[in-house]
Amino acid sequence: MIRLAVFAAVLAVAFGAAVIAPNLGLRAPRPIVRADDPEEHMSVPEIITYWGYPSQTVPVTTQDGYILQVHRIPYGKSGPGSGKRPVVFMQHGLEGQSSNWVTNLPSESAAFIFADAGYDVWLGNMRGNTYGMGHTTLDPKSHEFWQFSWDEMAKYDLEAMIDTVLKLTSQPSLYYIGHSQGTLTMFSKLATDQTFAPKIKMFFALAPVGTVGHIKGALYYIAEYLGTTIELLLHLFGEDEFLPSGTIMDTLAAFFCGIFHHSNPLCNNILFLIAGPDSKQLNATRMPVYLGHCPAGTSTQNMVHWVQTVKSNQQQMYDYGSSAANQQHYGNPIPPIYDVSQIRAPVYLYHSDYDWLADSTDVNNHLVPNIKPEYLKGNTELFEFNHMDFIWGLRAAAEVYQPILTIIDKDSKNSRK
Repeated sequence: MIRLAVFAAVLAVAFGAAVIAPNLGLRAPRPIVRADDPEEHMSVPEIITYWGYPSQTVPVTTQDGYILQVHRIPYGKSGPGSGKRPVVFMQHGLEGQSSNWVTNLPSESAAFIFADAGYDVWLGNMRGNTYGMGHTTLDPKSHEFWQFSWDEMAKYDLEAMIDTVLKLTSQPSLYYIGHSQGTLTMFSKLATDQTFAPKIKMFFALAPVGTVGHIKGALYYIAEYLGTTIELLLHLFGEDEFLPSGTIMDTLAAFFCGIFHHSNPLCNNILFLIAGPDSKQLNATRMPVYLGHCPAGTSTQNMVHWVQTVKSNQQQMYDYGSSAANQQHYGNPIPPIYDVSQIRAPVYLYHSDYDWLADSTDVNNHLVPNIKPEYLKGNTELFEFNHMDFIWGLRAAAEVYQPILTIIDKDSKNSRK
């Protein structure tokens, strides 16, 4: 996420975002003494085994040919035990990857916590990230490879990964935990495909995204001041892959975040420009590990779709830019709306007023009133969680993961009787 954060910070300053500085809750400079964390340079399977857990990697091919790697922790340190373990599937957010769930210490990382609690944990990856760069026919260097947004992730990636997991585990359904874009894609999938709902026992949405009309911080300024011209600007920074490695953004990231001096507090503050105020939950000594894995990559088209979503304040399919192009793709001059009232799986929402991307106002104005009451099982507003605290925050284990475990434990024990 850091190249995205730097990109947003530069544009925000250029377009006057400095006026919000008094409300940023920026972290004051403080010295950090640390040795290199070996996980900074490890793959996700290497991180898993480094901490003493079993690891598997399963390749998944989507209906439209993308090859995604799904990572698995089949059991915790107590061993495999006997009988089938209920499946928990975790899906990362925008510019994320499966590492998001394992880059804190084991006692703070969701994947390790759920594995130790007796669950079969699977970590998804979306097309275009570090572990989603394969295709049956397309070269990642080609323009065609990058013609996707979160529409395709919802339509193809989730179905391919979850169907594979259920087939390999011989289970009819699983528990799904999504963060950010990992909630947006699941909301969209469930809204358009009711045959998919029986595969989801429960959907736990962390920093849930449907509409983003009340987004704050640097990304608001990008959408507000650049508007529809964002497409041109994004193409300047990566016509196909959004801000790929080797761009000018890497140089700016090195300047702001101190690639050669990771204790630079500017790096943390830039992150807060996007995620929300400093909630005092960030373990700054782990920043090199986070930055060693994120941003993990996505397409320019996906970022354009996000900006469209901000501008329209609708949970809507990608706008191809003209009535004729939309008519060709959708049979309608206007991109279709995702109707979350059609969701037929149990949903639990976890959000916070400190989150500048998944703003609680959007959650309460869009998701809460439109998801049918019989399927909206929980709506929890957390105190001072910014957008990244749901996966990296020091309080996430106690205030997010353990409450979810309590719900799943009760349900899974009942379902096995």
